[in-house]
Amino acid sequence: MTSPTASPVELAIVLVDVQSHFLKAVNDPEPLLARLEQLLIVADWFDIPVISTTEGPVDCKGTLAERLARRLPENSLEFTKQTYDLCSETEIRDALSATGRSQFAVAGGETDVCVLQSALGLLNMGFAVFVLEDCVFSSECKADAAWRRLAQAGAVPTTFKSLFYELVHSEQNEFWTQIEQLKKLGWTPPESLPPRE
Repeated sequence: MTSPTASPVELAIVLVDVQSHFLKAVNDPEPLLARLEQLLIVADWFDIPVISTTEGPVDCKGTLAERLARRLPENSLEFTKQTYDLCSETEIRDALSATGRSQFAVAGGETDVCVLQSALGLLNMGFAVFVLEDCVFSSECKADAAWRRLAQAGAVPTTFKSLFYELVHSEQNEFWTQIEQLKKLGWTPPESLPPRE
């Protein structure tokens, strides 16, 4: 089976449940949040649709982390969901289809619950799915079974850095001529991000 190549005109991003209730499980959230922030900056630059979810009830679990909420592209769609698989909810499912995109990159939490079930749901809808290993998190210290299941189902494990360079594709990309403008927007080269344990 050939692995898909991420394309800025085919990709959309799903940001799953990055809320205070779930982030409490992350020992040092800075490297995770830094990558998610950069993912949203890159999405905005390439005009990649973003669908963001929070799990209800938000009065207990919190809203999307403020740092990320400020970075959501203007045309992003935000939903509060009650199911673990976001594809189970008609409004979200319709929004996914309405993007017109054939690929989805999944980030957020938790790896072995909502990320797993949502990625499986996206695969069942016929989309190519990339799961960003360094942009997901869980209260479980080991999510090996979830990763095995994702791989067996056809999800492509990757990282933010790999995805970024796939989207840029070439040293001739216009992206590289806009570095100073991008830095003003808060862009940081992937190599400069703090390492995730």
